[in-house]
Amino acid sequence: MGKGLLKYFDAKKTKIKIDVNESVGRPLDADQSAKLSSQIGVVTRDVLPVPKKWKEVDENHGLEPGFDHLKMFMDVNIDDPGVKQCLINRIKISTRNQRHKLHLHFQKYATVQEAKNNKPSFGPNKEQWEELCDYFASEKFKVIV
Repeated sequence: MGKGLLKYFDAKKTKIKIDVNESVGRPLDADQSAKLSSQIGVVTRDVLPVPKKWKEVDENHGLEPGFDHLKMFMDVNIDDPGVKQCLINRIKISTRNQRHKLHLHFQKYATVQEAKNNKPSFGPNKEQWEELCDYFASEKFKVIV
């Protein structure tokens, strides 16, 4: 959990209310938007695995651990299809940013094995990091980039 949200939760002993504006794709309230953005970052770094491609993600069931994490500290109406789609879009963007940061970390090393031995302090577990390293080194990925 983000430090700011943890302080809020400890002080108020209640979940922060998040009102997502479907037409904008995020809360209109700046504080709510910042807290949601921060928490989505936590979800993509620490809760959900980093997919090689978003097409691999089952948006109906694969994101449930992330939604459960959000609901622990936030009062957000994930049952509303419009709100849920807004959250999925935010998670998708955050996941893409996370994968990019991991790729930049991978590029620091001369060999795939060296990259595998230097897992970043943020993000995936050792097994997933090794899978991502193999993916980043693959011809299929090099064609995409």
